[in-house]
Amino acid sequence: MRQDEALETLERAETVGTRVRALGRWYAVYGIGYGLMSMVVVLTMGLSQTLRGVVVAMAVLAVCLTALSVYQARQPVKPLGYARLHAWGIGVWGAVYGLAVVAGMYLFPEDPAWWIPMAALSAVPTSVAGCMALRRSRSAV
Repeated sequence: MRQDEALETLERAETVGTRVRALGRWYAVYGIGYGLMSMVVVLTMGLSQTLRGVVVAMAVLAVCLTALSVYQARQPVKPLGYARLHAWGIGVWGAVYGLAVVAGMYLFPEDPAWWIPMAALSAVPTSVAGCMALRRSRSAV
């Protein structure tokens, strides 16, 4: 292989790498969308304290999770470090969500001073994971 062929091959590889990294940006939409869904669900459940509120929250959760799962499954590539990043985001979200709902239902029913900050906090883990994927997709490998 001559030097000019090698340089041309390296340029093509760099172009492909840039395109593939850009395709991983979808996870930012997923993570932030998941966070927004969590905020709505936590607020609806916590501030209504009725069976109707829980049913509405679970319906929103089911629709949003289905839409996000279909969106995720249709993506051609996964972001760099996707498995670890996704596991971290969902794991931390689960802990925050569980704390918000269980403690809130028993200790802070219908108390906006608990539910509003916890709803915002529940959006943080997956949103951070999405932003990290976005940052990684813009950086060179």
